Amino acid sequence: MSRTKTLFLVCNAHLDLVWQWEWHESLAEALSTFRIAASFCETYDGFIFNHNEAKLYQWIEEYDPELFYKIQKLVQEGKWHIMGGWYLQPDCVMSSGESILRQIEKGSNYFKEKFGYCPQTAINVDSFGHDRGLVQLLLKCGYTSYLVGRPSIETCKAPGNDFLWEGYDGSRIPVHLAAEGYNSGLGKVEKKLEYYRRQEGTDNAVLALWGIGNHGGGPSREDLDRISLLQEQWKKEGILLKHSTPEMYFDAVSESALPLFKEEIGPSMVGCYTSQVRIKQMHRLLENMLYQTEKLLSVAQLYTGASGDWKALDQAEETLLFNEFHDILPGTSVQCAEEAALRDMGGAIALLEKQRTWAFIQMCRQTREAEPGIIPIFACNPHPWPVKTAIECEFQLQDQGWDNTYTDFEVEYEGNIIPSQLEKEGGSIPLDWRKRLVFMAEIPPFTMASLYARPKVLTHRPKLPNTEETIIRMAGTLGNLSVNKETGLIESYMFKGKPLLLPGAGRLLVISDNEDPWGMTVSSFPNIEGEFKLASEEQAGYICGLKEKTEPVRIIEHGEVRTVIEALFVYKRSTAIMHYKFEPLTNRLDLELRLQWNEPNHMVKLSLPSPWEDGECWGQKMLGRSRLYENGYENVSQKWLSVCGNDLALTVLNRGSHGSSFENGELRLTLLRSPAYTAHPIDDRPILPQDRFLPRIDIGERLFQFSIQGGDREERMGLADKEAAVFNEAPFARSYFAVKSSPVQSAGIRIENERILLMCLKRQKSGFLIRLYNSSPQYQKTAYLFMEAAGEIEFYPFEVKSYHYFQGSLYSCNIIADD
Repeated sequence: MSRTKTLFLVCNAHLDLVWQWEWHESLAEALSTFRIAASFCETYDGFIFNHNEAKLYQWIEEYDPELFYKIQKLVQEGKWHIMGGWYLQPDCVMSSGESILRQIEKGSNYFKEKFGYCPQTAINVDSFGHDRGLVQLLLKCGYTSYLVGRPSIETCKAPGNDFLWEGYDGSRIPVHLAAEGYNSGLGKVEKKLEYYRRQEGTDNAVLALWGIGNHGGGPSREDLDRISLLQEQWKKEGILLKHSTPEMYFDAVSESALPLFKEEIGPSMVGCYTSQVRIKQMHRLLENMLYQTEKLLSVAQLYTGASGDWKALDQAEETLLFNEFHDILPGTSVQCAEEAALRDMGGAIALLEKQRTWAFIQMCRQTREAEPGIIPIFACNPHPWPVKTAIECEFQLQDQGWDNTYTDFEVEYEGNIIPSQLEKEGGSIPLDWRKRLVFMAEIPPFTMASLYARPKVLTHRPKLPNTEETIIRMAGTLGNLSVNKETGLIESYMFKGKPLLLPGAGRLLVISDNEDPWGMTVSSFPNIEGEFKLASEEQAGYICGLKEKTEPVRIIEHGEVRTVIEALFVYKRSTAIMHYKFEPLTNRLDLELRLQWNEPNHMVKLSLPSPWEDGECWGQKMLGRSRLYENGYENVSQKWLSVCGNDLALTVLNRGSHGSSFENGELRLTLLRSPAYTAHPIDDRPILPQDRFLPRIDIGERLFQFSIQGGDREERMGLADKEAAVFNEAPFARSYFAVKSSPVQSAGIRIENERILLMCLKRQKSGFLIRLYNSSPQYQKTAYLFMEAAGEIEFYPFEVKSYHYFQGSLYSCNIIADD
């Protein structure tokens, strides 16, 4: 070991693309910061400026081409270092593994094209926590090390600043945790270097981050001059100050000297798992729509030869990646930035809907002439395995029903009548005209299944079941659900005679909270201040906008496919409308909750108490799964949670709800928080001015959707990832009168093992890229069929593999393959 201590000085200028400002302010600051940094690179011998995030370089290229050319020259000369190599610094706990791959792919392709360089050290110094699934992705994308800045060592219980980080799949990568921060402040570099001087470091090497940050800035002349003086002074003491890059630091550290760390680098800022819930839900919707549309455009091209507008998908992908920025997705930006993100993502979803509809139309084939009055329906399964689920479809009758009769339907699929029912349509014109049909069907992989809705004219609309008893009971083939009319809560949810939920499940708990959207000073939200209570008949009528009072708990839909119970609740100035949707054929229970919320500085959690006080709580993570905190601390997960007893388990799927807590068998889903925008605790100073109104996050109406199912523990855990994928990228149906013709080839893409997920199927310049993921903690293998190509693939636990399909053959390729 060298006796000389080396401080590897990594000058950077952290610049949030969006935070207390919108993107155009960051653009202006980036232009200023990069101009100053380039000037210093040219005038100070040995100085190296480090900066990451391809999006910032794209802005420089677009708005100041001359500066961009200068930076290209400085990079070639080794005076300017391309750091990190990603598109931007995203959230690294709520973004999916596929999205993180796109962050790396888009960034690395840009830097290779414009600078001919690929960094070896990934950088996320300001992201709020880091999921273990990153390890596999980093290594397979060519990275050899990872530099992070959050959380503190004490919070995540890391063994030190430097460690070897192990992912869910067992792969490992060296990490430096710079919990002291990435900046040093204007003219304060010596103070920061004194801190580093006292650090022991690894192999007598210390990574020293410095520069004006948090809104650009980077190096200053005053600080560079001071460093020049300190280099001479400290050298006499055996301390070298070396202008460096992150790669230089990791090259100086022996991997064998690093302790092993097998946990998530978190938690960090636990309020971020919930703040600005609309952003999180819109992000999930955009993720789902992008990856589903890519698959359907690919399948349409493979089956029919027709090509969609892939440039529109590229635009939508860029929108997705931008809005995964670590102050957008976690909900820590100002209100105007929140609204801008929602507009941005909404526009991308509209683009994708056009392309998804285009692919749908290309693949529809009516194989027989429809009889008069018959409504043809096409149901699309966008997954590589068969999917049996309830599917909704709205359509218009050919004529308005003015004669007070009621038109019902039976649905024919493959020559058989399948379970179906009519439910309230989206509109409210009091004519027998618009219909919402719900049917239960099993659709083969990547198939546009053809169904026929046959009308049955009735003299009147069927009546709903009588609900005069205190308990509403619904029995199914595998279990049953009971809802208590006196509380509006679940009385029992059973699987083969065994309880899955305790009485009182569905309570909406109101939790004391504060103004801070990050949740910087807390690890849990335990203080229950109250809860929503069942509305009175008068309140229920008012909530529904009726002229008269109404029952607060009642059946509003009933048929072969499902029964829907509506329950209405109140809390102070807020209301809640809960729909319990129970499927007797599958024992699936969906919860659709509409919160009309008006309680600043509070939080709402949905309580689901299980019968297993010593049960385990597991959650889906980025390319993995993890046992979560079971002491009431706030957890973060992705598309599913599972509460496990010895033999049974209860899985809960979501569409953009990431926060939760678990203790003594009770799962609490964190629905929303109402802190202020970017309200930052600093010492004991008041966070907010006390002389005015300030808007709060998520005041207003918010909608939440969950799907619950219980059963055998091994089966529930084995199917959780597949079911979450189906719930989020749901099969859909449209009524469409297609031209009669032979059916489109519909069995050309299939994966036999339901634990293997198709993360990605998208067109490349030549052929198609396919990414597969083993969602199981065990070794798996699967047979596959991909058009002309067939075979078997083996997977290690949680392994991701990529393949390139070209001219009838499937080839293994790098995880982010180049064309």
